[in-house]
Amino acid sequence: MYRGVQLATGRKVALKLLHPDMTKDENLVARFRREGMVLCNLRDAHTITTYDFDQTPDGTLYIAMELLEGKSLHHLFHEQAPLDWRRMFKILTEMCSSLAEAHAQGIVHRDLKPENVYLESRPGNPEFVKILDFSIAKVMRGDTIDPQSPQLTATGQTLGTLEYMSPEQLMGKPLDGRSDVYALGVVAYEMITGRLPFPDAKGPAGLITAQLKQTPVPPSAANSKVQLPVSADRVILKCLEKDKNNRYADVSQLSIALQEVLVEHHATAADRSGERVLPMTPRPPPEAPEARAKAGGPPKSQLPSTIPHTGAPARPAPAGAAGHGLSGAPATEPLATPVPGTLPGPLPLYQGPGPNHAPAPPLMHAPHGGALAPHVFPHQPAPYPMPYPQAPGRSMAWLWWLVALLVLGAGFGALVAVLVS
Repeated sequence: MYRGVQLATGRKVALKLLHPDMTKDENLVARFRREGMVLCNLRDAHTITTYDFDQTPDGTLYIAMELLEGKSLHHLFHEQAPLDWRRMFKILTEMCSSLAEAHAQGIVHRDLKPENVYLESRPGNPEFVKILDFSIAKVMRGDTIDPQSPQLTATGQTLGTLEYMSPEQLMGKPLDGRSDVYALGVVAYEMITGRLPFPDAKGPAGLITAQLKQTPVPPSAANSKVQLPVSADRVILKCLEKDKNNRYADVSQLSIALQEVLVEHHATAADRSGERVLPMTPRPPPEAPEARAKAGGPPKSQLPSTIPHTGAPARPAPAGAAGHGLSGAPATEPLATPVPGTLPGPLPLYQGPGPNHAPAPPLMHAPHGGALAPHVFPHQPAPYPMPYPQAPGRSMAWLWWLVALLVLGAGFGALVAVLVS
């Protein structure tokens, strides 16, 4: 692999070359061409971008790809192992995006391992996943990459890295996307726990035997410090099933399972911290007048809008107050302070102006003289009579007449006494 520059654009590229001495091996040449064609047909953002695939005049085959500036998952593991399981699940989700496109085109990677996963810093995503090295990718029958090319792996031949190979890959059986699902499970297990699923296996023969026959302990038991939830344990162990029929059917299902665990954990953490928003209680549907009539009462629309036992008028609920998880009758609120002169007993709610916004009627006069007092709401008519106190001149007139009579009586008495004497 070499670092290069595209002369026409000045773009930095990574050049993968096939050494001229290797061009004598037809199988290697065919595999290199296969890799170039595979990469040129993959467009997912999480697959390394391929700019060109060609041959120089002197016969050197090359693949020009984007130059990655980040770190491999292998490098990150040796710096920070073990990785937080939530961080690793996010990385796995992006790996599934790349593999979903490849599998849809009939391509099985066959060599998924930490060295072939790069993390690039992108705006809004400091660990943007890039999968590379499809050099031993297996193209399943029925693909459109190169339908006339011969099979590059003989029956029973295995290629890949033993620690990450699925049981069917180790046995040289036909492969599909579920083989890559197994490799993803091994990568996740190693990154989260800091060890491979079978660390006690001795040599290649012991490792192959363990991959074929042994069941790994749950990741949470392999390293108790990781605090892995049970649901995350289940996802990883399902990827590591010996029988591919017991694994996730494809990487899309695996991606959904990973995201569900992340969402579940986030919701649980929010609930424990008291930040979870409780679900709203829907309002019950309005009761039909016919149903209420059958129950023995008048239709709901004909019931008086009153507040029993208080005698205080109710304020309508503020705009936007309805529907906030409350159920039952419309929200009303009694007046904060009683209004002098109110009559006892329930009083009708103020209904406001009509639908055509007709002006409020003028104030009426109370039967005993006083004008109707305005309601507590400004610019709105009063819903019930509230007389003002009577004017002092009218209420004290009878007293002045009494004083006058007393004065006249006193004068008349004095006059009679004078006459008698």
